[in-house]
Amino acid sequence: MLFELVILFVILFIFLGYPISKAWDSFQSKEENSSSILKFEPQEILSLGLSYFIFGLGIMWNANDVRAGIPLHKFEKNGMMSDQYASLAHDHITIVVLLVILGGVSYWKLTTGLIKLSPIFYIFYSTLMIVNIVYTFIYITHTGFAFYTELGGLRYIPVFCIQVGMLAFSLLFLAKLRNTLDYFIQSQNEKDYTQSNRIILLLYRISFGYQKMATVWMISLFPVLLIVQFILILFGQKPDSFIRVFMETSSFNYSKIPAPSPQIVSGDGHYLCTVSVKGHKNIVKPLRAGIRHGERITVNRQLLIANAFENVIEERVPKCHKVIRNFYDKYGYPISKHINTKWSADFVYILMKPLEWFFLFVLYTVDKNPENRIHIQYSELRK
Repeated sequence: MLFELVILFVILFIFLGYPISKAWDSFQSKEENSSSILKFEPQEILSLGLSYFIFGLGIMWNANDVRAGIPLHKFEKNGMMSDQYASLAHDHITIVVLLVILGGVSYWKLTTGLIKLSPIFYIFYSTLMIVNIVYTFIYITHTGFAFYTELGGLRYIPVFCIQVGMLAFSLLFLAKLRNTLDYFIQSQNEKDYTQSNRIILLLYRISFGYQKMATVWMISLFPVLLIVQFILILFGQKPDSFIRVFMETSSFNYSKIPAPSPQIVSGDGHYLCTVSVKGHKNIVKPLRAGIRHGERITVNRQLLIANAFENVIEERVPKCHKVIRNFYDKYGYPISKHINTKWSADFVYILMKPLEWFFLFVLYTVDKNPENRIHIQYSELRK
């Protein structure tokens, strides 16, 4: 359990460490250097890129998850689910992708072109980033955190990726909004306008009051949402896609479509077995049929080598084998749920290649007849 928490902390630190620090610093009572507001810092570009990268992975995997209302599949051997529901409705996910892209464009404009921005575009870009922050809050409350444990491992990897990505760039957006607000007030003070118009004076007092600025942004939210909706209608989206992207899902907090009982399927979700079956044959190179728990499976050399390595570990260091087996059971099954296309199976196969070579090196080091041991895996010859 401690190891899993350490791994989770490291991942969260990589993606959220800088955004949290940036957001925290933006609210400290110190004068921000205007030059740092008007340009990208290297670590800022890296952090923003990482947040969009992990968000994009989550969206791609979400597209392969099961639509709402369709039965999931449960393995007969161990009761594990072989798939999971999409956290965002497939038919309306364009709204989320569009908002995130527009949020990134707004962040870029408020960083590189703030001096040249007209008041209307300043409010427009600021509001788009606020919409992203609000959507992040809605998504996190929609999905929650219960999925983080299933046999000690992540159950919904796409949800985790989307949550971390959205939270990361939302923190950066929040820091940018605060910094640009400070820059705006500082520039107004430097101009030292003399105003006789009471309304304008009132507006300046409002702008100098931090608590009131959020209200101005929220008032501007409505026309921006209308503009986005007009764009979506042109591309075939429905006007209520903002809401339906969450409600037309199953098993989540805002879901309105009941989840039917899962269907029982044979097997137990061994993810290397999944690779040998689902990958392109010219890449994963299936060799023959094998027998696993009394059922016929397709095996390739990578699977045979991995099982032979496990067999050696089980014979010589059983305590170590137990630890490795528990780790595999915790993380292998959740991973197997996302190997649902030929390309994802190919990717896992290539990713496992260095481990395959390591396993083979160990086998040739400790076993007198390593190829014999490899050959009898998943066959009736193995005792």
